[in-house]
Amino acid sequence: MATVPVAGRQELTAHVMAELADGGRVLLVGDAGMGKSTVLRSIATTIGERPGLSLSASPVETDARMPFVTLIDLFADVPAEHFERLPPATLRVVELALRRRAPTGQELDTLGVCLGMLDLLRLMIDAAPVTLVMDDLQWVDQASAEVLAFALRRLGTGRLSVLAALRSGETPRLALPDAVSLEVGPLPMDALVPVVMARAGGLVGRQIAQRICTLSGGNPLFALEIAAAVARSGVRPVPGQPLPVPVHLDTLMRQRLALLPVTARDTVRMAATAYRPTLTLLDQAGCPAAEADLTAASEAGICDLDSSGRVAFGHPLLRAAVYADAPVIVRMAMHARLVQVSTDPIDRARHMALATALEDETVAAALTTAAELAGRRGASGVARELIGMAALRTPPTNRAGWATRKLAEARYAYQAGLLSEAREAAGAVLAAEVPRPLRMSAWLAVLEASGDAIGQLGDQVAAACAEAEAGGEPHPWVRVYAAVHHAAALRTDAALADASWAAQAAAAAGDVRAELRALHVVLRVKSRLGQPCAEEAAQARRLLAGRTDLGEAALLIHHELAWEHYDNDRYAEAYDELRTAVRLAEDGGTVGGLELVLHLLARVQWRRGQGASALATVARLQQLAVDVEPASANLVSWALAEAEAATGSLPRAVELAEQVIAATERVGDLDKLARFCQQLGAWRLVAGAPAGAVAVLHRAHLLVRGLPIGNQTRLLLADLVEAHAAAGDLAQARGLLAELHGTDTQPASVLAVAARQRAEAVLAFAEGRVDDAIDLLSSAADRCRALGTPIELYRVLLLAADIERRRRRRGAARALLDEATEACLAAGVTTGVDRLAREVARLMPTQNRRDTPLTPMEKRIVALVVRGATNREVARDLSIAVTTVEGSLTKIYRQFQIRSRVELVRAFELIDSGVA
Repeated sequence: MATVPVAGRQELTAHVMAELADGGRVLLVGDAGMGKSTVLRSIATTIGERPGLSLSASPVETDARMPFVTLIDLFADVPAEHFERLPPATLRVVELALRRRAPTGQELDTLGVCLGMLDLLRLMIDAAPVTLVMDDLQWVDQASAEVLAFALRRLGTGRLSVLAALRSGETPRLALPDAVSLEVGPLPMDALVPVVMARAGGLVGRQIAQRICTLSGGNPLFALEIAAAVARSGVRPVPGQPLPVPVHLDTLMRQRLALLPVTARDTVRMAATAYRPTLTLLDQAGCPAAEADLTAASEAGICDLDSSGRVAFGHPLLRAAVYADAPVIVRMAMHARLVQVSTDPIDRARHMALATALEDETVAAALTTAAELAGRRGASGVARELIGMAALRTPPTNRAGWATRKLAEARYAYQAGLLSEAREAAGAVLAAEVPRPLRMSAWLAVLEASGDAIGQLGDQVAAACAEAEAGGEPHPWVRVYAAVHHAAALRTDAALADASWAAQAAAAAGDVRAELRALHVVLRVKSRLGQPCAEEAAQARRLLAGRTDLGEAALLIHHELAWEHYDNDRYAEAYDELRTAVRLAEDGGTVGGLELVLHLLARVQWRRGQGASALATVARLQQLAVDVEPASANLVSWALAEAEAATGSLPRAVELAEQVIAATERVGDLDKLARFCQQLGAWRLVAGAPAGAVAVLHRAHLLVRGLPIGNQTRLLLADLVEAHAAAGDLAQARGLLAELHGTDTQPASVLAVAARQRAEAVLAFAEGRVDDAIDLLSSAADRCRALGTPIELYRVLLLAADIERRRRRRGAARALLDEATEACLAAGVTTGVDRLAREVARLMPTQNRRDTPLTPMEKRIVALVVRGATNREVARDLSIAVTTVEGSLTKIYRQFQIRSRVELVRAFELIDSGVA
């Protein structure tokens, strides 16, 4: 079984498993709360499910005073058969030490216990590989440490692996000879943010969750303690106000501050209050003895002064604890002092806001100005925080000013990728009594930030349209979002009508962004329907010409233009269009629509057989989802499923796809739902599950039935014909094939024709027309070769090889499989390589299969292991996952009845180089 790593610790887990695979020793070192024990338990669980014996102990501080406690815990689950093989005298000593026999009152001989435990371990590792897992190594008792150290020095590495965890700064009694020390550092934000948001009970959005993660220094325990404190309070955190600090750190900081003189305490608090504290700033803020005060604080372990005059706290939480320790009135006074000396307008505005608890238009105006400055600098997240504080400081009498600032907050939040916060800010305006123009702006902000969920916002779209019509003024943006809503629900006629009206109204009003967004919907729908859209595409290009300031609208247009190329097999043109969009996003700092561009770019790369590039694009898409809340979050998850289908595990890809499909159905995006179901059906077909493919493809067919036929629908019908024919439902397959032939009134892409031929071939073979099937597959393969689409070629050749095998034409089948293997290897599609290896094995006569028990991939893995490569090096050289290497080696161990890498090398070192 492959290791299931802890989120955010995949690389560390893979490194540990690679070291332990050779009977190595690993020591995990990290600060308290950093997650050492979680990683250790995850790896221990995986090891426990593999052949061999895994022994665990988790000593605590009180155990360190009692002899042999760790040994007793560690050997508690050792089967009795191992003890029974010890000589009687040795057995007695061992059982007394492990409390498996009532004590006699005589003092145990330490050397006798050491020798006895050494003999026991030797018997155990002779029978099976043994792994010792010890958490909190600093609490191992002295007696156990002496025995284990004695044994480990004499057993050496090999069949006895050791995994232990140690708190940073501690000196363990038990030294692990030859151990590799690995640091368990801060948890990445992408793994920590979702957990923090869940622990806070919905009271924090992504931005506050990221602030909590930064404050915790990536320490999971600290971050979850802060989130839990927020959840207990039941109050949503206010920008600028301190977050809860873990109790033990707060207590520690109070104790250290109490040791300082009053003036030093004031200086340290001022340093914690300032955003960028320096010695000069503290002196200007009324701390004349700042250098001496900071020296005292450094000796107390609170903060330090570096050579450039900057004040640095050892951990972000120490600074937060110092700030939170000061009474509110003291904090306000310190902010007031800093207002007088701060030169940065953003810092000064923040201090002004926190220097008073009253609504004040002067403060609100200063914060608004600072927010606009931050927005111009591209710091949308900072701008959102500042304008949110401005709204809080706006007097109740200025309702319009408050609403305007909340709408600016929604806009900045959207630009920063904080969709939930954008909807919340705009929703607050809708819930208040404000003039109709402000309500219209709020409706637009809600619809803009709805993302994937816009398909189910029928009531909100209707309400926005009603308010726009009541005002008697054309509102192109409202109709744009109405068109997006209809397109997501596959109401194509309504979508085209609204989008066409919006494009004309926006053109009349000179609103280029609105016109582009409307054209984007027209292009999207017409492309889906297979209708010509050259006129709209030309108009969009005219609007884009020479403009670099159109943001998301430009990205969406480039995406649709690229999709039209992709749909018609013009992959080079699609790639160029998408790269242009990526450059625009990079130059302008645009994130809206970027997930659509990156996903289609990855699909183009997969289609062209550029697996390594596709994986890099998917990784970038994942990072985007960490940094912001993408509008199409389900698309990001789907990209991961696509990568898994190509380079990981097809069953795992199917599992991920089913989860994404369920989430897509919940938000009502029927357009994406149809596409996802279509692709999942294709994966199930390749996996040899036609019945499951029929079910999901039929669902996709129902969603698009009644719409004009385009290339994507042709591909769907081809897969549905193939699935029904493979499942034995020939009548249904013939009916669908007739429907597919009925689409020939419009030109089909080369790939769509190849897919139809592939489907016809499966049906022909099922009807007994074998030669027709081979001819059709040969023609389809030629089309795929000409297009340069190795994954589609693989599907065709796999079917052709299966037919040739059934005709007992093994040579022809082998040639087809070899070509398919070359195509998959060149494209980096490792799942295809594994499937083809199994098909090659089926061609071998039964009596010869014992002579070639390994797949080509397994042979390559064995060859590298024989040469001394670690699991990690094997994975790197073969461009596969470390978990794939581990799973393959486990299978090989069982197949050849061996138990370690040493035995594997001995078993295969005499194999000739052709096999290896």
